[in-house]
Amino acid sequence: MKHDDGTIDSFQRAHVGSGLDPAQLERLYWDEIRRATWGATSFARGAIRVGGLWPVLLRFGPHVDGRRAIAGGLFARRAGGTIGWEADHERTSVIVQGFAPLLTGPFWRVEAWLHDRIARRFLARVARETH
Repeated sequence: MKHDDGTIDSFQRAHVGSGLDPAQLERLYWDEIRRATWGATSFARGAIRVGGLWPVLLRFGPHVDGRRAIAGGLFARRAGGTIGWEADHERTSVIVQGFAPLLTGPFWRVEAWLHDRIARRFLARVARETH
């Protein structure tokens, strides 16, 4: 969902119950980013980085209560918003709220497609690893 101020919310959920805590879900999510990009990007030192080093595509604050603040990076127009992971015995979710993407128009569609692809892979992986 896109807001008038240009920020977006993205909710991906699956009817996959899991006993994994948010920190475990987060680790699986970052690993799926690495796997989905064939190792070209990975989460290191609080950021998604090319080759795990530089440049910083997205930077995040510390993990607090199953969420991380989005603190900036090349793909962010400005700092703001959060990413979070939740699971209960019925559903698992990855939730982005208030993210201000740098890219717009057709370029944003590519970024949104990539996020959707990673979220789907993440949810499928949670299903495989918990059942």
